[in-house]
Formats: sequence, structure tokens, C-alpha cells
Amino acid sequence: MNLHINDFEGPLDLLLHLVRTAKMDIYEIDTKYIIDKYLEFIDSIDKNDLDNASEYLVMAAELIHLKSRLLLNLEDEKSDEESEFSINSEEDLKNKLIEYERYQNVTNVLKELEEKRSEFFTKTPENLKEFGEVDNHLEGSMDADLLKDALVELQKRMMYQKPINTRITRKELSVEERKTYIRDFIGKRGKVKFTDLFEDYSKEMVVVTFLSILDMCKNSEIRLSQKENFGEILIEKV
Repeated sequence: MNLHINDFEGPLDLLLHLVRTAKMDIYEIDTKYIIDKYLEFIDSIDKNDLDNASEYLVMAAELIHLKSRLLLNLEDEKSDEESEFSINSEEDLKNKLIEYERYQNVTNVLKELEEKRSEFFTKTPENLKEFGEVDNHLEGSMDADLLKDALVELQKRMMYQKPINTRITRKELSVEERKTYIRDFIGKRGKVKFTDLFEDYSKEMVVVTFLSILDMCKNSEIRLSQKENFGEILIEKV
């Protein structure tokens, strides 16, 4: 928790303010003058505030200790008692103020950058492909793998449409007869779906139709196309 007393964020902030108010160069401050001003300020503050701000009193003790050393001209001498104090010379005080001023300058720059950054709004990048028109139309010769996939899909449909009780009748189907049917069917309707060629999804019908289409593709009688991957296969006469 940072406790603010009269708009000061700590004892170093108060000392730096006193230096600037006196219009002194931080590298050539009048140490005794600054100490006296600090102690005067501390003495003028409400004692209830100081009870909650021990760091100000600790700094006051440091400065009183330094002032006594300056008055007795003991700045260059050292003793074991001085180990409990962090400020034992004018140089120590100046270094602390210089370091604090540097941090304060950096803080001001960061605050300014933060304020500028708050004027910008960002959005997480998104994939815009879903908003564009994608043409997956595939034309030209189709290979046997696509027909195989279509056959597998038909077999799945056969499983769903299979009745619980079946009655099997033997019916002879030939590739030539099936090719004739496909030619007539396409001739009447133009472009048709692969699945439209089946009156039923019996195993014999699927196999014969599949072989007939392969043979007609091989002989360049028909053209297969697909609008998108895994989409419906369309058949038309060449």
C-alpha cells in the first residue's frame, strides 16, 4: 500500500520536491538546507498521519543522523554504529535522490505511453474465409477413387433402408443392359445425380451400375463432375 501525505508518495518524493522548490541542482544540493526543510515539513504534519507513515519518520532519523555527522565533521569517518543507517554522507543522499529521479522520469514516460495506447482499440484476428465465396467446383475426368467413395456411401444408405423382413428374388442384371438404361436416362434428363440412377439399392444393382459407369467413363461416353469435395457426383453425356 502506498500512503500519500500531502500528495507525496514517500520521503524521497518529498525530498526531491524540496530540491526542486529551492531550484537547486540535484548534483550540488545544500544538504543542511534540505534536511532542515524536510524536518520542518514533518513537524507541520498532523501526528495522526505520521503514525501511519513510519517511512517518513525513518527518513527523518536518517537525515538527523546525517546532519549531526556534518555538524561534527564526521562525514569521512566510519564507526560500527553507522551500519544501521543507509545515509552516512552527502554523497549517499545525492545518489538516492538521483536514482529516485530517474525512476520517476521513467514512470512519467510509461504513463504517457499508457495514455496514448488507451486511444487505440484492437481486435483479435479472425479467419475471414467463412465470409468469402469459395468455389470448390471440380470439373474434368474423375478417377475410380471418387466412384469408390460414392459406392461406400451407397452401401451405408442400403443398410439404413434395408427392411426388417426381406424376400429375396433372383434377377439377372447385365452391364450392357444397365449401360443402355443409363444412356436413355441421361438422354432424357441431361445432367443427373449419381444416386438418381438407382431404382433400388440392392447389392446387384449397385455393383452393375458401378461397373457400367466405369466402362462408360473409360469409353468417354459420359463426364463426371463434382461441385465440392465429398459432394454429389453429377453425370452428363459428353
